[in-house]
Amino acid sequence: MKNQQSENKQSNSKVAKGLFILGGTWAAIFSPIVIAIMAFIIPYGNAPTRSYILKLVNTELGKVFLLLMITLPIWFGLPRILTILHEFKIYPKREKLLIYTLALAWTTHAIYILFIRA
Repeated sequence: MKNQQSENKQSNSKVAKGLFILGGTWAAIFSPIVIAIMAFIIPYGNAPTRSYILKLVNTELGKVFLLLMITLPIWFGLPRILTILHEFKIYPKREKLLIYTLALAWTTHAIYILFIRA
């Protein structure tokens, strides 16, 4: 009986766990690149550089990149915030539902802003 309880306690959704891992990897690889672009290239670049970046972002591939840049770190960060809350002995009710609902709401909002609203 004890083994079944520990199994159920450890079983998370494979999709959510995959998004968590992918979000951490994505944030570690691409966030420094985007921060460098926003901090150095856009402010100190000339007008053609800025217009090229805007043209690149307005393509479908650029929108997908922005979607991944917005949503994957959120899927990684929200469970980390929950872990920090647990270390401070704060246990929200329905915590998993809250975390995954917030991440899903953030993702659907980003999809709406980037792809549906033109």
